[in-house]
Amino acid sequence: MALLKICDVIQFHSPLSGGIKRYVTDKARFFADRPHVEHCVIVPGARDGVETYGRSRFHFIRSVPLVGAVGYRLLLSRWKILRILNAENPHLVEIGDPYYSAWVALEHARKAGVPALGYYHSDYPRALGRTIRKYLGPTSARLASVYVHGYLKRLYTKMDVAVAATPKGRSILEHLGVSQPRVVPLGIDPQTFRPRGGRNSVREELGVSESSRLVLYVGRFAREKHVTHLVPMMDLLIRKGVDGHLFFVGDGPLRSRLEKASESRPYVRLLPFCASREVLARIYSAADLCVYPGTSETFGYVVAEAQACGTRVLVVAGGGAEDTLAGEMPAIVSRSADPEDLAQAAYEALQVPEADKSRWERHRRMAALFSWDRTFLGLLDLYRELVEAPPASRRTPGCCTFQGDRALRGASMEFPRRRRPERRIFCP
Repeated sequence: MALLKICDVIQFHSPLSGGIKRYVTDKARFFADRPHVEHCVIVPGARDGVETYGRSRFHFIRSVPLVGAVGYRLLLSRWKILRILNAENPHLVEIGDPYYSAWVALEHARKAGVPALGYYHSDYPRALGRTIRKYLGPTSARLASVYVHGYLKRLYTKMDVAVAATPKGRSILEHLGVSQPRVVPLGIDPQTFRPRGGRNSVREELGVSESSRLVLYVGRFAREKHVTHLVPMMDLLIRKGVDGHLFFVGDGPLRSRLEKASESRPYVRLLPFCASREVLARIYSAADLCVYPGTSETFGYVVAEAQACGTRVLVVAGGGAEDTLAGEMPAIVSRSADPEDLAQAAYEALQVPEADKSRWERHRRMAALFSWDRTFLGLLDLYRELVEAPPASRRTPGCCTFQGDRALRGASMEFPRRRRPERRIFCP
């Protein structure tokens, strides 16, 4: 089998970042013992340098910090990105987000005559639109929607292929005008993320009694995650008579705000960012419920990891994380990210006792549907398909060059409005 060399170019990567970092580091681990694959990654960092993980190399480019986003930096050095790409000379370039570095990577791919794959990791229009609507109003949000959709269309229709993790992500790409986007579900390592024994010892370490309920949030403490909604959610659960504790695991720009809220609430605690997957799996396994209120992700690693550890997960309707609940009976879905809706869904879920048997059944379902073997072997097949195809036939029909602003005139770039679904916790 011929050697295949791929290069990921990632802007949204930091020591404390979540999903995209997890994807690219899991890929490095997976490729580490595969002799026919060579892997390199270009990411922003505090200084220039190279770190090696098995057969993967991470190239860090010194980049300026992104204001307001803890740990993130702006990957803006075009000549450094191109220098690394020219030196590595990959057979395929994978682009992980739609920022400036994506255009530089695309420039290299076109000049080198190699395919470019764009992985659509986040629901950027929804995340940006919600922020603009909150601060500048609906009119500004509609105007920004036209610009954002036009920008994303111009970028992703230049890729040889665009990939999404879920059917929801695929529908977004199709709405942008990308023809025949592929779906490659992301995956977790089921050997690491599995139900762990010693749940009570972990709970004892955290100061949670065996009879109390442990509610968990894992991820970045950021506004777009709706993380601040979880404190009033827990207030409502306590008022409903739930003997429980809410633990936040992670870090981010809202940490100080959450710490202040926890000072007057003995049932709310913050734990530091957890870099150890083994320790994180033990924490997941000890929880009674993992709550994930974000809606701008197209997959949600935390949701998959928690379920693989046997823990029930509460998600919000309409988010990409909802797709990982396929086969879960009952699915715990909140109508919205409002504290009242989250509290009601969590309350109903916590009334149902769980046995070890059902936790292992949940793990087996996640291992079958979302294992990293399925993800990365599927991606390898796609990589080889693109690399081996004649250059003239690589581009998916309809993935043509964006022809200026004329493509936007008279076109509505808003997503169609959807009815708010009912909570489905006890509905088949």
